[in-house]
Amino acid sequence: MQINNRILDDLTRVTNSALGTMTGVKGEVDALVRQQFEKILMGMDMVTREEFDVVHDVAIKAAERIDALEARIADLEKRLETAESAAAPASKPAAKRTASKSAAKKDS
Repeated sequence: MQINNRILDDLTRVTNSALGTMTGVKGEVDALVRQQFEKILMGMDMVTREEFDVVHDVAIKAAERIDALEARIADLEKRLETAESAAAPASKPAAKRTASKSAAKKDS
Protein backbone atom coordinates (compact mmCIF):
# COMPACT_ATOMS: atom_id res chain seq x y z
CA MET A 1 0.00 0.00 0.00
CA GLN A 2 1.75 3.06 -1.28
CA ILE A 3 0.52 6.51 -0.44
CA ASN A 4 1.24 9.25 -2.92
CA ASN A 5 0.51 12.45 -1.19
CA ARG A 6 1.46 15.62 -3.05
CA ILE A 7 1.35 17.73 0.09
CA LEU A 8 3.94 15.58 1.85
CA ASP A 9 6.15 15.56 -1.25
CA ASP A 10 5.95 19.35 -1.50
CA LEU A 11 6.67 19.70 2.20
CA THR A 12 9.73 17.44 1.84
CA ARG A 13 11.06 19.51 -1.06
CA VAL A 14 10.56 22.77 0.84
CA THR A 15 12.30 21.33 3.90
CA ASN A 16 15.26 20.10 1.83
CA SER A 17 15.48 23.44 0.13
CA ALA A 18 15.41 25.27 3.47
CA LEU A 19 18.17 23.04 4.86
CA GLY A 20 20.31 23.72 1.78
CA THR A 21 19.77 27.44 2.19
CA MET A 22 20.64 27.28 5.89
CA THR A 23 23.85 25.44 5.09
CA GLY A 24 24.80 28.18 2.64
CA VAL A 25 23.96 30.87 5.18
CA LYS A 26 26.07 29.09 7.79
CA GLY A 27 29.04 29.08 5.41
CA GLU A 28 28.63 32.79 4.73
CA VAL A 29 28.35 33.61 8.44
CA ASP A 30 31.48 31.56 9.16
CA ALA A 31 33.37 33.43 6.44
CA LEU A 32 32.24 36.81 7.77
CA VAL A 33 33.15 35.95 11.35
CA ARG A 34 36.58 34.69 10.25
CA GLN A 35 37.14 37.86 8.22
CA GLN A 36 36.19 40.10 11.16
CA PHE A 37 38.40 38.11 13.51
CA GLU A 38 41.38 38.43 11.16
CA LYS A 39 40.71 42.17 10.85
CA ILE A 40 40.72 42.55 14.65
CA LEU A 41 43.94 40.54 14.99
CA MET A 42 45.69 42.63 12.33
CA GLY A 43 44.82 45.75 14.29
CA MET A 44 46.31 44.33 17.51
CA ASP A 45 49.92 44.54 16.26
CA MET A 46 50.71 40.95 17.18
CA VAL A 47 53.91 39.15 16.19
CA THR A 48 54.02 36.24 13.81
CA ARG A 49 55.01 32.77 14.94
CA GLU A 50 58.30 33.05 13.04
CA GLU A 51 59.20 36.31 14.79
CA PHE A 52 58.33 34.78 18.15
CA ASP A 53 60.50 31.72 17.46
CA VAL A 54 63.47 33.90 16.49
CA VAL A 55 63.21 36.01 19.65
CA HIS A 56 62.73 32.86 21.73
CA ASP A 57 65.94 31.36 20.31
CA VAL A 58 67.85 34.57 20.99
CA ALA A 59 66.58 34.63 24.58
CA ILE A 60 67.66 31.02 25.14
CA LYS A 61 71.15 31.76 23.77
CA ALA A 62 71.39 34.86 25.96
CA ALA A 63 70.39 32.86 29.06
CA GLU A 64 73.03 30.22 28.25
CA ARG A 65 75.64 32.95 27.76
CA ILE A 66 74.68 34.52 31.11
CA ASP A 67 75.04 31.15 32.84
CA ALA A 68 78.49 30.67 31.30
CA LEU A 69 79.59 34.16 32.34
CA GLU A 70 78.29 33.65 35.88
CA ALA A 71 80.28 30.41 36.13
CA ARG A 72 83.38 32.20 34.83
CA ILE A 73 82.93 35.03 37.35
CA ALA A 74 82.56 32.51 40.17
CA ASP A 75 85.77 30.77 39.05
CA LEU A 76 87.65 34.07 38.86
CA GLU A 77 86.40 35.06 42.33
CA LYS A 78 87.65 31.74 43.73
CA ARG A 79 91.03 32.30 42.12
CA LEU A 80 91.19 35.82 43.53
CA GLU A 81 90.29 34.60 47.03
CA THR A 82 92.91 31.87 46.77
CA ALA A 83 95.55 34.34 45.63
CA GLU A 84 94.61 36.81 48.38
CA SER A 85 94.61 34.14 51.08
CA ALA A 86 98.00 32.85 49.91
CA ALA A 87 99.46 36.37 49.94
CA ALA A 88 97.74 37.54 53.13
CA PRO A 89 99.50 35.30 55.74
CA ALA A 90 102.93 36.25 54.42
CA SER A 91 102.22 39.97 54.60
CA LYS A 92 100.50 39.94 58.03
CA PRO A 93 103.51 38.73 60.02
CA ALA A 94 105.66 41.31 58.27
CA ALA A 95 103.22 43.99 59.30
CA LYS A 96 103.31 42.71 62.88
CA ARG A 97 107.11 42.67 62.90
CA THR A 98 107.22 46.24 61.64
CA ALA A 99 104.72 47.30 64.26
CA SER A 100 106.66 45.54 67.03
CA LYS A 101 109.96 47.13 65.86
CA SER A 102 108.33 50.56 65.93
CA ALA A 103 107.05 49.92 69.44
CA ALA A 104 110.51 48.73 70.58
CA LYS A 105 112.15 51.89 69.22
CA LYS A 106 109.65 54.09 71.03
CA ASP A 107 110.33 52.27 74.31
CA SER A 108 114.07 52.79 74.03
